Amino acid sequence: MLKTLRSLFGGAPASDASPVARVTTAFADVDMVWYADTRMPLPVWEEIAKAERPGWTPAEHDAFWTAAAGRWLQAIAAGLSPSYRIHESEDFLLLSELEDRPAEVFMQFCQSVRRRIVRNLRDIAVPRSGGKHVVMVFASEDEYYDYIAHYYPDDGGEYAMSAGMFIHGGYGHFVMFEGEMEHMQPVIAHELTHCLLSHLPIPAWLNEGLAVNTEQAIFPHLADPRRSLYYPHEIKAKHAAFWNAGTIQEFWSGKSFLRSDDGNMLSYDLAKRITAVAARGEEAFRAFVLDADGRDAGMSAEHWLGYPLEHLIIPVLGEGDWRPAPAGWQEGVERGQF
Repeated sequence: MLKTLRSLFGGAPASDASPVARVTTAFADVDMVWYADTRMPLPVWEEIAKAERPGWTPAEHDAFWTAAAGRWLQAIAAGLSPSYRIHESEDFLLLSELEDRPAEVFMQFCQSVRRRIVRNLRDIAVPRSGGKHVVMVFASEDEYYDYIAHYYPDDGGEYAMSAGMFIHGGYGHFVMFEGEMEHMQPVIAHELTHCLLSHLPIPAWLNEGLAVNTEQAIFPHLADPRRSLYYPHEIKAKHAAFWNAGTIQEFWSGKSFLRSDDGNMLSYDLAKRITAVAARGEEAFRAFVLDADGRDAGMSAEHWLGYPLEHLIIPVLGEGDWRPAPAGWQEGVERGQF
């Protein structure tokens, strides 16, 4: 599948001529339920879901959840600067401080890249039926990290820096902090890929591998080695020095993506490389993605690929003890979408 990404996507999507976004201030009434003692409003989505009715049409179901999402964004905006507003398009709700024209460009891109990713993922992508996609663009890094801290364990530990993140959290949404549009667009492509894969229990390495490859297919310049902090031979040496029989289990379980050292960068790079290898057989890869389970790193679905998962590692790291060993993952697994 990914071998055709460049031909499908081409370069960055062109903007549509007609306006797609509007400022929205009114949403239908929804009985919202909130968690107590949070820095920003967080809905208790499972309680809100009790208002659903079995006889609703898909359109009614979608409208209910869009209204709930809108009420949620209004509550968050009320605790931030008065300049935060909600823009709405066909498939998205955007909370940001962006002025109308930048918000229009932002949402045009969201709509365009969504169409392109869905066209490529086909049956792998989740259909939109549970409310519009929610995007939060915080005006500062402090606000961004203050928000995502709600979804990290409160253990005082250090976690990896990021420019954006998809958060499942009961109502899938992606968040980022405001920057130049050319810097935000790749983040959108990456996190929207996570959003469209959020219904699948796939392992973190596959989730991130698909997102990074999609992002770089839409923006080929991001894959240029000259943009990297390290030369290719330095990356190769770092891989060789870091990965061993122990750290590879962190990779398979997804825990290495949360590291705050080079292991974070190397995890994304390894995921990108082995996902590209796995995707060479398009139909087999699609079947693998639909069947893979993060609890064993996708090992129970490897028959779709026709070879053991550890064979994906060999082209990058050479021979070694690379087999996933989920019985030893005492700290559980991560689903990706970082």
